Amino acid sequence: MALMLQLIFTLFTLSSNTECSDVFVSVGDSVQLHTQEPLPEFTTFIWKFNKTEKVLEYLKKYNDATAFPRLKDRVAFNNENYSLTLKNLQKTDSGLYEAIVSGQKDTEVAAYNLSVWDPVEAPVLIYQLKKETCNITVSCRTHHLSVNSSCDKKTCEERKVSALGLVCLSLFVSSSSIICNHSNPVSWKMDILEMEKLDCSNEDAVSPSAGVSVCLLKIVLFSTALILMVSAVITVHVNSYCYTVNKSCIM
Repeated sequence: MALMLQLIFTLFTLSSNTECSDVFVSVGDSVQLHTQEPLPEFTTFIWKFNKTEKVLEYLKKYNDATAFPRLKDRVAFNNENYSLTLKNLQKTDSGLYEAIVSGQKDTEVAAYNLSVWDPVEAPVLIYQLKKETCNITVSCRTHHLSVNSSCDKKTCEERKVSALGLVCLSLFVSSSSIICNHSNPVSWKMDILEMEKLDCSNEDAVSPSAGVSVCLLKIVLFSTALILMVSAVITVHVNSYCYTVNKSCIM
């Protein structure tokens, strides 16, 4: 019974009239967490991480703030508006940050669900064009996601895939360009392909693999012609030398 009464008292004295805000930050960046205004009267101000771990404690009587080990060298506290600045954030810093004032009762005056993200990688947009049938397939890939679409010379089927509901890879057409966009809550990167390359009536419109084959063939032909030309020049010079020195030379 005594334990139940203590639990009821704790729940009664710890009041909260704040909503938890979602905050997204890139790795290495900083963020400032603010409190609601005006604040109730208090003697102690505490910022907590994930309900139990203290980040910083401020004693109003002594105007003194103490940072705790988790972010000791990466926090700054404003003793005028009681905001907390977190610096050089890492993914392990993701979690719930709460500000609680203690006076006659404990009151939550701020709550933030902080998520620290790596910037997204650049996507790679490639295409395959079969000129015989004019079938065009566009593919956009990252290490973890991929999306494919069928296209003609005017448009492509828009496609989108996501992970965790927050990382998105989308393929769409804007004006005369095919765009693949890779994004998360803190960054985005894209790759772009011009639609004119997908027109199978265009002589320059060849698939990447076909382009490589044509280029390789040109290199082989050029090398062969160069070898024959050099051989002919050497033969002429040798014959000329032999004729001058020996007046005769059988090659």
